[in-house]
Amino acid sequence: MKALIFHELGNPNQVLHLEEIEEPIPGSGEVLLQVLFSPANPSDLHMVRGRYGYQPSLPASPGAEGVAVVMKVGDGVTGVREGDRVICFGTWNLWRERILCKASHVVPVPDAISDEAAATAYQNPLTAWALTQSVQHLGEGKWLLQTAAASSVGRLVLQLSKVYGFRTINVIRRRGQAEVIRSLGGEEVVCTEDEDLRGRLQEISGGKGIEYAIDCVAGEVGGEIIRNLAPAGTMVQFGALSSHRQTDPAKSFMPVFSPKLIYSAATIRGWWLPRWLETQPLEGVRNVLTHLLSMIAEGRLTLPETTSLPLDRYREAIAIADGGTAEGKKILLKFSDAAR
Repeated sequence: MKALIFHELGNPNQVLHLEEIEEPIPGSGEVLLQVLFSPANPSDLHMVRGRYGYQPSLPASPGAEGVAVVMKVGDGVTGVREGDRVICFGTWNLWRERILCKASHVVPVPDAISDEAAATAYQNPLTAWALTQSVQHLGEGKWLLQTAAASSVGRLVLQLSKVYGFRTINVIRRRGQAEVIRSLGGEEVVCTEDEDLRGRLQEISGGKGIEYAIDCVAGEVGGEIIRNLAPAGTMVQFGALSSHRQTDPAKSFMPVFSPKLIYSAATIRGWWLPRWLETQPLEGVRNVLTHLLSMIAEGRLTLPETTSLPLDRYREAIAIADGGTAEGKKILLKFSDAAR
């Protein structure tokens, strides 16, 4: 079977190679999956560069998200059958034609969801749900500030705000993104391209500061959010877009004004999906993913548009995902002709 393998860390388009490897055999409690599509996410490319929170033993394959079909089941497996279409969570090495996964870590995909949409139905939807419901516990009437509001996670947060009743302050980088944010129900929009972030946050909060915030930008923007937190306010840091494609370590730092942090007794905490998964009951994660998939199938949650490329064009796919243009679409690698 074919797999994208890297034997050393480096530029993904230089160190990733399409190789033939042996097909794995499912053991007790495992299923063998035929991967259909897997997206090229920034985290995959960070891993290949050695910059991600999880680094596998080499040689390895990237890929932590995708849609697949169950080919074989191991001993003791119940609740899943050959031919079932599933997504898997807490699983690595998806950039292979076939992978092994614990049967307890797969969730059936409703028929109403396309293969392409299912391929991106795990990481971003679960991140948006966990940040707003598991970490910040946002409910009716509460206000949340989010940076990079036009990102995939940001748009899902906006859609979830309609489901759970919380309200949003949305920080964006380009004025052209404002219309999209408002169309998705964003109530307050702050554009750093032509507005003073500090002044606008003070205006919106009436000088009281921000009670709840999630940030995936870091750098100066993240630092400014911290300076505008309300007494006992909380900011959850789950990304660092300001450091993407940077080689200068200084770009990864976020300035914090310590007197403000001390006297406001604010909380800044990091958050990472794989670490959060480790702390959650397995059945609880499955239930949340089933709920999110149901909302996607019903049209209550909309995922980004996708475009796919066959496996033998992986270098082109990586180049686009790593900063090329895809007109805002998520890049998928197609691993099987069985994809619908």
